[in-house]
Amino acid sequence: MGEVLAMTALRTALLALLLISCGEVQEDVDLLKGTLFPSAPRFHPRAEALAARRPIPPRLEVGFPKHDLAGVMLLETERDGVQTWLTADGATITMERGMLTSAIGFGGGMSGSDLRQSVDLILTGGLGYAERFHSFLNGDDEIELHAYRCRITPLGPDTVVLQGTPVATQKQQEDCYGLAQQFTNIYWVQDSTGRIVQSSQWTGDFLGNMVIKVVPDES
Repeated sequence: MGEVLAMTALRTALLALLLISCGEVQEDVDLLKGTLFPSAPRFHPRAEALAARRPIPPRLEVGFPKHDLAGVMLLETERDGVQTWLTADGATITMERGMLTSAIGFGGGMSGSDLRQSVDLILTGGLGYAERFHSFLNGDDEIELHAYRCRITPLGPDTVVLQGTPVATQKQQEDCYGLAQQFTNIYWVQDSTGRIVQSSQWTGDFLGNMVIKVVPDES
């Protein structure tokens, strides 16, 4: 039963992602909800306010390849370098310096993490080992802390395309191993800015990896 509920929550959140994405094209939230998707869940009030802003807030293109779902998230807040990104129905991710630190409201993501050792190596193009820690909320509403040892490996220059524009980057791979889990993250660090502009980052066993791509500011 818990897995069914989690899958339902994921589908709802990802449908809401698609609503925000289509809403940008239509530039009319009411038309979107009332005409294009009459049976879709209504926007969370916070997302409603974000989607109505002009200019449109910064966006991320995101997807879960494991579930063949994708959409757009909007930046809700940024405090002390930590960004909170929102789906239409209120699911969130948090990111720090381009690194995913939580994924909440999708049905089974991580609730927090400590990635300080990993981010230092990844953003400097370093080769080496790092320890990272994730917390997950289990079926008994208890926090479980998982530790991983990760190897960061530079993969060399690579080009990613952001909204039709080629961007020169350095590609980094992070292979992490814990007592019961292992996963691989990939990062593309832009040469000109030193920031992560595209990544594939693990959120937990249920969701798998989340692909995240920056949407350039059009202004």
